[in-house]
Order: sequence, then structure tokens, then C-alpha cells
Amino acid sequence: MKFGKHLAATLLTLASFGAVADDRGLYVGAGVTHVETDEHSLGDSDNSYKAYAGYRFNPYLAIEGAVVDLGEFEGDGQRFDGNSVQAAVHLGVPIGDRIRLFASGGVHAWDAEGDSAGDDNDMDLTYGAGVELDLFRNIGVRVEQEVLKVGDIDLDQTSASVYFIF
Repeated sequence: MKFGKHLAATLLTLASFGAVADDRGLYVGAGVTHVETDEHSLGDSDNSYKAYAGYRFNPYLAIEGAVVDLGEFEGDGQRFDGNSVQAAVHLGVPIGDRIRLFASGGVHAWDAEGDSAGDDNDMDLTYGAGVELDLFRNIGVRVEQEVLKVGDIDLDQTSASVYFIF
């Protein structure tokens, strides 16, 4: 009898891999971002854009690269204008058939003009969380919140985007 329970559990597990395989593939997306800084000598927010591409291995794991405009901030005689190239891992949890919650972590190489970031370019960590909603089989929307360190400045980036799965 114990063998039958183990066999049933194994077959159920293997059957679930087929469902996981349906939610994988190359994807690209783009959207708008709202970037805020806690640096008091600069303006506190700006709107910009984000474009990304990645590969979803299954609903639980994806890798992604992104190009992000970090916005432009001015104030108290200081200026910041930056952009970033990111590489991240997304760990997700599907909620039903269409919704996926995820957390992300990775690195970003940034380049900044102005005198408030300290260095002109460097590489720092980035992390965040978000939710994706598959509207159709290959089209979805995403909302996410990310934190990026850019030299001496901490940036909070909220983005809304559309993605296409191939």
C-alpha cells in the first residue's frame, strides 16, 4: 500500500511538470517608470521608461535583462541624469492561471551625469517585487517596485509595462 501512495505522488508530480512547461519562453516588454529619490538636495521624482527581455523557464524562475532611464533630477545646484543596464533573476509564485507574483534580485551597471551620484558609473545591486497578469496567451501586463543604489543616491522605481511571450 505504501508503494502505491509513493507511485501516485510521483505520477502527480510528473504530471504537474507538463503544466509548468506551458508557461515558459522568451519574452520582451516595455513600459513607463516613476523614479523617486530620497536625496534632499535633488528634486524628488521623475518619469522615464524601461525596456526588458528575458526567458521564463517555468512559472517559478526567469532571468531578465533590462535597459532603464533613471530619470533626471535637479535642485540646490546639483544635477543627476542616469541610465542603467540590469541583469536579474525572478522567482515567482503563480496565483491561479493568469496571475504571477514575483521577487527579483540582480545587478545593474549604471552611468550618470551630474555631481550628485558621486562616481560617473559603477555596478550595484538591485532588488524588487511585482505582479504579472496574463491578459491573453502571449500578452500580459506587469507592475513592479524596484530599489536601485546609484553611487550615493538610493532610487525607488515603480514601473507599469506590457510584455509579449514568444
